[in-house]
Order: sequence, then C-alpha cells, then structure tokens
Amino acid sequence: MTFGENLTMIIRFYTLLETSIGAISRLKSFSENVKQESSEGEDIVPPKERPADGKIDISGVSAAYEDNGEAPHEHLALDNLRLSIAPGERVAICGRSGSGKSSLLLLFLRLLDPVPRPKPTGPSQDHQPSNNPLPQQIAIDSLPLTSISRNHLRARILALPQEPVFLPSGTPTRTNLDPQHAASESDCVSALQAVSLWEFISARGGLDAPLSPDTLSQGQKQLFNLARAILRRRLRARDSEGGILLLDMQRVIMREFAGYTIVMVSHRLGMVMGFDRVVVMDAGRIVEMGRPAKLAETEGSKFRGL
Repeated sequence: MTFGENLTMIIRFYTLLETSIGAISRLKSFSENVKQESSEGEDIVPPKERPADGKIDISGVSAAYEDNGEAPHEHLALDNLRLSIAPGERVAICGRSGSGKSSLLLLFLRLLDPVPRPKPTGPSQDHQPSNNPLPQQIAIDSLPLTSISRNHLRARILALPQEPVFLPSGTPTRTNLDPQHAASESDCVSALQAVSLWEFISARGGLDAPLSPDTLSQGQKQLFNLARAILRRRLRARDSEGGILLLDMQRVIMREFAGYTIVMVSHRLGMVMGFDRVVVMDAGRIVEMGRPAKLAETEGSKFRGL
C-alpha cells in the first residue's frame, strides 16, 4: 500500500473513532442526567377490555415541561384544563402553534404529567364542564391515569404521530407493521388493504421482504402508520368494542374506528367539520369549544379566526 492509501485509512478510522467516542459520551450523559419515569403508585394493570367505553375526564389539570415539584410554575404548557369527552365522541383539537394541542395528547400518554396548580389567572373557563370526578386529575372510564402502569396505559391507547417512525432500513415489512409479531399474516394483509397499500407492498416482495422507508412517499408513510393502528385495533377488538384513538395526522379512515373515542390534533380546519366537537386552545388553555359548523358561522369565533 502506498503512503497516500495508508494516510487515507488512518484518517477514516480516526473519524470513525471520534464519532464513536461522541456517541458513547452522549449515551453516558443521557444515563446520568435524564431522570427515570416515576412508577410510584402505578400499581393498577387494567383488564384487557379497558378502556371499554373511552370516556375522558380532565379536571383542573396543569402541566409543564420543566417540573421542579413546586408551584407556581412560570411557564405552563397546560393551564387549568377542564374537559369531558363522551364515549365514542370525535373531538378535534385546534389552535395556533404553541397553543398546547400536542401537550394535551402527551398528557393522555403520561409523557407529560400534571403539576401543582397555581392560583387561577386570566379569563375564566366557565364554559368548561365542572362535573369531573376529582380536582386536578385526568381519568379514562373513571380510572385515574396516575394509578395505571404507564406501559399498560400506552399499550391500550392507539396513538398516531404526525411523523411516522420506522425501524432501520432492511427490516422486514411485517416487523415494521407488527413489531411484536402478535398478528397473523392475514390480519397484516387486511390492515394494509384497508389503507390501499397492499398492492404496493406485494409488488415489492410482500410481508417478508425488507422495507426501506425511503421508498415510501410521505403520504404512504402516514398510511402505513395508520395500518399499524388498524392492526392493533383489530387485535384488541377480540376483547373490546370501544377504546381511544389519538390522531395527529391529516388522513383518517373513520370507518375503521367506529365506536372509538377519537381525539385529533388538526392543522387543517376543513378536516374537522365532520367531527362532533372542536376544542380551540390558546396559551395552554381552552378558550372555545362547540360544533365545528356552528363555530365556523359565528362572527368573532376564535375557531373561525384560525
């Protein structure tokens, strides 16, 4: 080998070493500085059929991303929310960027926890329901989320992020669709057919063929993500006819989730007109709610002004 070739290899290996050391440093920092989720008091593992109805009650809940365990908090992501969602109701959450829409969904998944509530400030939220079960709590089917195992809670709620996540390129399609391999082949095919993706997947080798996310358009990625939720819903349907679906995507096949409580963060107002109710948020507070069609026709409505 020539001197130039040796020098090229040395530089290449040194670059890889430097990258690896940086990765190890970040992992060490993560393990030392990031607090583990507290599991204190989370001793309830709900039956397989829960949530059976999907009734949601939020009573006076505030939340912040920087939690020092004390009140008051200067920067609240959610401020004294009061909201009740009936079983099977389809609710759209709207608002401008930073209004608290995504924070509300994180609250359902216990990725964001309630904090001690400061004294009420700003305009009253008298239009929000006040007959919730207990102060400062969120409950599904009257069961407080703080008492449920986080892992089981997140397994029972179907959540669709706006940006789909895929396993590394080359992972089989079936593993991407059903990482636990809990579904049969026919169930996987049926879920892909429901979102009109099976023909595309079949032409590229079927379920056992490696899947590269780069071969999917953004719309196809969202449909694949929806197929995952449909597959999970069909597996759960053997135990329950109801449940909760959290959506943060632009296209929804409502017929696949009939009877489910649906909470959708929407950035396009035209997509929420068929929902039962729309909740408008601003600065972490609910500022308006009602039927989308009625609010859209009301002069001065905050929903109309979005």
